[in-house]
Amino acid sequence: MRRVIALVTIVYSLLASHLPAAELVTLTRTTWDTYAAGGKEADRIYGDFVLRNDKITLVVAKPSAGRNANMTVRNVGGAIIDLTLVAQPNDQLSAFYPGGKSLDWRKVQIEAPNGADPAIEDPTKAHIKAETVHLTVQTEQVPAAPLIETRYTLTDGNAFVLVETSWHNQTDKPLTITPVDELRADQSFERVEDGETAMYWVYDKWWDQAYGIVADGAQIEAGTALDKRTLAARYVVDDEKSVEIEPGSQFRLIRRVFPGRHHAQLREVAQHLAHNTLVESTLEVKDTQGQPVAAADVELLVDGHDYATARTSADGKLVVHLPEDEGPFTAKITSQPHGEKSVELKPGVTTAELPVPGYVVAKITAENGGKIPCKVEFKALDGGTDPFFNHQSGEHTVHNLYYSHDGVFRQALAPGKYQCIVSYGTEYDAVFSTIDVRRGAETPLAATLIRSVQSPGWVSADYHSHSSPSGDNTASQLGRVLNLLCEHIEYAPCTEHNRLSSYEPHLERLGVRNLLATCTGIELTDLPGDVNHHNAFPLVLKPRIQDNGAPLSDADVEVKVARLAMWDANSEKVVQQNHPDIGHLFYDRDGDGKPDAGFSKVFPHLDCIEIHPPQTIFEGPLLGGAGRATNNNDMFNWLQLLNQGYRIAGVVNTDAHYNFHGSGFLRIYVQSPHDDPAQIKTADMVQSTQRGRIIMTNGPYLEVSLAAAQGGERGKGTCGDEVVAPNGKCTLNVRVQCANWYDIDRVQVLVSGRFVEELNFTRAKTPGKFSGGVVKFEQSIPLELKADEHIIVATAGINSTMGPVRGPQHSKTMPVAVSNPIYVDVDGGGFKANGDTLGAPLPVMSGRR
Repeated sequence: MRRVIALVTIVYSLLASHLPAAELVTLTRTTWDTYAAGGKEADRIYGDFVLRNDKITLVVAKPSAGRNANMTVRNVGGAIIDLTLVAQPNDQLSAFYPGGKSLDWRKVQIEAPNGADPAIEDPTKAHIKAETVHLTVQTEQVPAAPLIETRYTLTDGNAFVLVETSWHNQTDKPLTITPVDELRADQSFERVEDGETAMYWVYDKWWDQAYGIVADGAQIEAGTALDKRTLAARYVVDDEKSVEIEPGSQFRLIRRVFPGRHHAQLREVAQHLAHNTLVESTLEVKDTQGQPVAAADVELLVDGHDYATARTSADGKLVVHLPEDEGPFTAKITSQPHGEKSVELKPGVTTAELPVPGYVVAKITAENGGKIPCKVEFKALDGGTDPFFNHQSGEHTVHNLYYSHDGVFRQALAPGKYQCIVSYGTEYDAVFSTIDVRRGAETPLAATLIRSVQSPGWVSADYHSHSSPSGDNTASQLGRVLNLLCEHIEYAPCTEHNRLSSYEPHLERLGVRNLLATCTGIELTDLPGDVNHHNAFPLVLKPRIQDNGAPLSDADVEVKVARLAMWDANSEKVVQQNHPDIGHLFYDRDGDGKPDAGFSKVFPHLDCIEIHPPQTIFEGPLLGGAGRATNNNDMFNWLQLLNQGYRIAGVVNTDAHYNFHGSGFLRIYVQSPHDDPAQIKTADMVQSTQRGRIIMTNGPYLEVSLAAAQGGERGKGTCGDEVVAPNGKCTLNVRVQCANWYDIDRVQVLVSGRFVEELNFTRAKTPGKFSGGVVKFEQSIPLELKADEHIIVATAGINSTMGPVRGPQHSKTMPVAVSNPIYVDVDGGGFKANGDTLGAPLPVMSGRR
């Protein structure tokens, strides 16, 4: 058995013997590029502190009021917010809160090198190199509570940061504390089972990052905190979960926190800290053609019991250091496209050979033969198992999808037959084909995507999307951009929760800046969620400061919306009301079920309001199953609002948080003088949104215009326009196009929100008005109005669904498109709303009627 004690000692030595030193640096404009840690969850800003040696790098957030990592990871001052390996910068940690996230760290002290006195007086300019560096944060003194301080120590050569938290009882009575750390490692992480353990750990195999904690003189009880998102490591000292501190005494909790690529690497650090002798083993996983098998899951077993889990790296290797006095170890290797195999893992090099997979080699092209983005879904046939390439937070690969920014890719697959669905949004025909994948062979997948639906002068857009910077999800922002791109969304502001951000770096990286127009925006979010979520764009991003310069949210929705509307020196912008309860917002401010003026100061600032899903336009004022219809129907309530004189454009957005069919299932079309994404201007999108020139859809492309028999230039218009029709006679022009994978069979004209039966056209009752090609409906419909009315058109596939292109969650939804109103002024005195409540009272807060 080959021993590598010397190697491991070098890796984890507490006393460095080589020239590089540990460093403690304040992040500033001059230090950022060298010291800012990278990774999907990196949240560092100017003023935070970096501790770095040759093995690991971590960021401790500056202790200050309002220092939040994101919307849900809050009060992080004094906490570790980024932690990763130097050799593989890949932070996936949201936060490690020493002592729990309720502690309010306010003071910071940086010790001078080598114990020199005094301490660094100006922590905003720290730049220290030494064998060991120390950073201490401290709470303010609170009556009848301990004074608490946490000291972070990083020594050159160590693979961990030493975290020491001390509770000082400076009162005249005994105090009882419950030692705990809390951390946020969300969604795709697996973790240690609840209960007592010597090492607390979390591991995200999809993003190759793991974190471990071991404590001196204490066991760790793993569990969750009250908010369910937060994980808790509670410390059991002398079999007790609480500690009593006598007056004038202190209790100190010592633990070591460390990152790794995988769970097995965490076990390695913990074994070394326990002074166990380790031996090195290298597992090389190849297929039968000698090619490395990357990202193979490896379960390490000892005597048939779980020891650790890991994944092979890009070269198919896994290097681990295992305890000498345990064994034999078995490595159970699993790769979905290759298969499974178990081998005994011996010191030195162990080689495992898996069957060679098959490969699909895709070349998807545009009609002109050029490159084109696309979404490709692989569905196993003949009782096979769908592939699962990656977690829903992924990028190019997500579940059984491949998002390709240029239509060219090569992907390993298990042998078998697959249905392949190739698509590029709702304006392109989808291609359905079957492939037979065989081991060791490359199976071609070729398709040409044809743009059958034409939408000149209108831009497909999604005004509401999220990714990991929002804090309520862990989806890659690059993955969000790929999702939007491959669904043929042509305009999408970046709207993370309470934080300004930008899609532009991802578009530049992919080389597709000409295919998706964007700008910086925000969803400014607070409680209650049914009235206090608002998007705005464009906004000015100020990088590397708190929230990138975003406005602060506020529980007072009227204060918040006014602040948002006036931000950036009252610049022109869209303010959008997100997923509201219209009854609560407009008519029931206190939620008591009795009508009132609502949050009236919000209304003048709103340019548009989310009223999805669009199919609810065909339903009544309340939604829900039989006997429980208590939720307000936003679409119906919007029609009521229009009749009360509110001119707020309706929009439907995905509010996507993850990347598995996340974007694209809803969209709006916005009128624009440029419909080439490379030429789209945000100012034009803002102006058209404010004017209501918007169509809402989950697929069908609807065109609506109106021309009065008299009225001249003012006698014609489209959605959002006010048209003068002196004698009430006008012609409504309606055209509906569909790609080959969805259909419509009904067109309904609504007059001031009311369904007029004479203006209800269906394929069953009026078949001559429908056709079977791309253009499903194209009619000029005469109207004769007796008074001012607003005209809305809704179209639907009553007898069809959106189908498999939309993914499992939305495949059974019927195709629907709804226009925004055209306001028809019959008497020439300007359009006047008729006040009709459509046979139902104006809404109050959902469930309060």
